[in-house]
Amino acid sequence: MADQGRKQGKFFYGWWIVIGGLLIMATCYTVFVNCIPLFQTHIVEDLGLTVGQFNTGVSITTVVAVFASLVIGKLTDKCSARVLGAVTVLTSSVVLVGLSQITAVWQLYALCVVAGMVVVAGTRLLVSVIISNWFTLKRGLAVSIALSGSGIGGVILSPATSAMIEASGWRAAFLLLAVVCLVAALPLAVAAFRTRPSEKGLEPYGAGQIEQTKADRSPDEPVTVAVGWKALRRSAAFWLLVVGFVAMGITNGCIITNSIANMTSVTVGGTEVVTGGHSTLWAGSVWSFYLAVVIVAKVALGAIYDRWGMRMGTILGTVTSVLAGVMLLFPATDWGPILACLFFGFATCMGTVAPPIMVVKEYGKKDLGTVTGIVTAFELLGAAVGAVVSGVMFDAYLSFAPVWIMVIAASVVMGLALLASIPAARRLVERRRAEGAPELDAEGFEIAA
Repeated sequence: MADQGRKQGKFFYGWWIVIGGLLIMATCYTVFVNCIPLFQTHIVEDLGLTVGQFNTGVSITTVVAVFASLVIGKLTDKCSARVLGAVTVLTSSVVLVGLSQITAVWQLYALCVVAGMVVVAGTRLLVSVIISNWFTLKRGLAVSIALSGSGIGGVILSPATSAMIEASGWRAAFLLLAVVCLVAALPLAVAAFRTRPSEKGLEPYGAGQIEQTKADRSPDEPVTVAVGWKALRRSAAFWLLVVGFVAMGITNGCIITNSIANMTSVTVGGTEVVTGGHSTLWAGSVWSFYLAVVIVAKVALGAIYDRWGMRMGTILGTVTSVLAGVMLLFPATDWGPILACLFFGFATCMGTVAPPIMVVKEYGKKDLGTVTGIVTAFELLGAAVGAVVSGVMFDAYLSFAPVWIMVIAASVVMGLALLASIPAARRLVERRRAEGAPELDAEGFEIAA
């Protein structure tokens, strides 16, 4: 342990994992989640699609990612992180090249299937699970720093993509993004990624120090007893957590997919429907502001989970999500979209930072990849539902107002379910301890009696 402390005192290797994860989030994840809305109106007009058809493509990505998350969650417990990271980055670039060549809706759908299988499921889930393996103390901060890459990448790529679309068209923009993913994310993922600290002869950051340090002052008591998927799948407490993240997914699916269109206009069947009436460049600038907020918000939310615990983080995420839905009802104003992006910048972090942190805080590291993958899968299912339903609702009413009312309701459900899951999880952990469940070591493996 003394040697371990000296290694951590210099520069703990786990921070390389954090940097590599940040780069994957800044490129592969950002492109397929935060930059896709910039292409919506252009692809709809050029290919003669409806908003519902385009949103269906986005939802296909998410639905496929639901099932892929179940697989990838298990793979992170068993397979090389370097291999998984490399496959994710390479597939991202190939899919983007393919998107630059599409001429029909079926081609969009086919590429969305591939993206969902590897890209969406293999980015934040892979990154968050691996980092959770590497950190005991400062876990929330480490996870949030890596996941904040989506904001950092968005601030850079969103205006660059908007400018590229305006100057050279959306097809050239896809090609540029393919190169960016390959060059920025692949080298460090291949060179630095390791699944667990033991592969480098290390222990998780802060292992065995929780009682001796004030670095993690969270009121959430660490879970050191084995719970695992076999116990969780029969637990109402776990499924209450899942309900909360399904609601969060619905909110994210609605807002991320339609925010740009809400600020500008949409051409449906040759007729332009003015929603917010702002220019594409103005909307892109506001979206860049949102992504800048995400950078700060993700780090802040992770620190809040470390310092003040799950309840405070959930309350903050719920309140900002509701406020974002309210502000989106005023797209024709300047202040409505700007405030919506400010509030949603904090609220959306509930969908990325919260799942791995709440899973490990509520149930410990036993089967962490599998359990986080299942939670993420259901959240993505909610996002798919949000994307599809929002498109159908717009096509029916030619207005996004009903969508934002649904977002407000889903935000309330999210907050209530996640808050209720916290004491329910604690009761399950105590029951497992009373049943004589084995204790866990720092990496989540059962300690032999």
